[in-house]
Amino acid sequence: MFKRFTLALFLAAYKVKVSNAAIGDDYITTADLPINIYETLDISPQNADFDKENNRFVAHPGWYNDQEIHYYKFRVNGGPTQTRETIPIAPIYIITTDGTLDGAVGNPIIEFYNGGGDLSSGYSDYVHLHLVTAPDGYEANSFKSVGDVIDSGATITVTGIHMNLPVVPLNSTLGHPADDSQVAPIDPILIWYKGIEVHSYLFEVTDDLVKTHFGYTRPIEEAGFEITVVDFVNEDDTAKDAPIWLLNGYSRGIVAGVNGGAPDPNGHKNVIGVDRGDEGYSPIWRIFWVTKLPVNYSANEISHPTQISDVAPMPMWVNCPNIGLVGGTNPDKKESGFETTIDASKEANWISGSDMMLAMGGVKTLALVSESPGGTKMTVQIETNEMGTYEYELSSCDIAPSATVVDVEYNSMVLHSYEVENRDDVSCGGTALDTEMDADVGADGKDNEMSAASPVWYSDFAVVATIIVGLIM
Repeated sequence: MFKRFTLALFLAAYKVKVSNAAIGDDYITTADLPINIYETLDISPQNADFDKENNRFVAHPGWYNDQEIHYYKFRVNGGPTQTRETIPIAPIYIITTDGTLDGAVGNPIIEFYNGGGDLSSGYSDYVHLHLVTAPDGYEANSFKSVGDVIDSGATITVTGIHMNLPVVPLNSTLGHPADDSQVAPIDPILIWYKGIEVHSYLFEVTDDLVKTHFGYTRPIEEAGFEITVVDFVNEDDTAKDAPIWLLNGYSRGIVAGVNGGAPDPNGHKNVIGVDRGDEGYSPIWRIFWVTKLPVNYSANEISHPTQISDVAPMPMWVNCPNIGLVGGTNPDKKESGFETTIDASKEANWISGSDMMLAMGGVKTLALVSESPGGTKMTVQIETNEMGTYEYELSSCDIAPSATVVDVEYNSMVLHSYEVENRDDVSCGGTALDTEMDADVGADGKDNEMSAASPVWYSDFAVVATIIVGLIM
């Protein structure tokens, strides 16, 4: 169990004495401040859902055990070698006149910024609190950089207390989950970075003392927007995580602006199983990629983790602090009766799925292959969307006569197999031959349909595609 630090423990915490260095060597000008990752021109999974026009972080809707929940999305940590243990945690320094938070003066100080080379040098949304005992006669905000702290020779107390404190674009705001045109009742924290004042927002902390100290960031008391006290970091300074089941790459049944999820509003809602106050809650969500949905699945029929079985754990962790009150129960949840086989007595069936090899990898060509007992094979070529998911309405006439299985293949590798029932109950007006056809026109001459999540959010997958390719090579 993580050990909470009290005021007495602050005073007894391990102290580090630092040596002198040149004063102000690490100051920069405003022109030298890196572009914040959310403001870069290149669209990536990290910043594509940031509302640049309004300089705002959107409160995204999802499902929490069948109830609607909202969350913000900040730092994405992912890569071929990324693990929970290698998620960085950066230091943050608070100057204090008495060695405790009670004596804190001036803005906190960070070493790494959320942009430029610092992203690979040590920046993290998750910070470890260091208290710096000010020299005699110290005036608030005299120290404006880590260099100033080091040069002072001050005593630094490593507290073991952590905060979820993403550094955000200057004057950016947080959308209110009840109405994203309104601003959430959370004020930013002003922080020094190499002599420049930058902004951040505080969400989870591991100690009540920090929650009290930064209480000014909640100017009004509104339920659901409190600073959450939770042990989201282990004693060995590694992150704790919680699972999020990603369904947002699928889009069948979505009405834009009505029942969509996030980050892509044209995709399904993602699913989580813990919220603030629940055992196991953490703002650090590990992505579990949902690789197969029931036959003829439509949006929001799944809203609870226990309904999900086909998943692939991704080497990706996202800072998604929950925000606002939990909403109403999902009216579209399907309690039972999910279809697992293709009933060919129907004119057509929707099949939806993906694979670790396809996840976030852009558009890929797949083959739907069926074969009759006599060896007659039918193949339908389809494409995934840019998220690497397929959603396809398969005509029963595009299944070989008497076939009992339809395989989904990628580069001749079988990704999924669907059992087929009642193929002989459908008449297609002719004898099936060895056929290969494209995704638009089936053997019955009808235009088949394919559903695809909008590329609005997922417009550039180079970064994440590299992650996946690196894993499977």
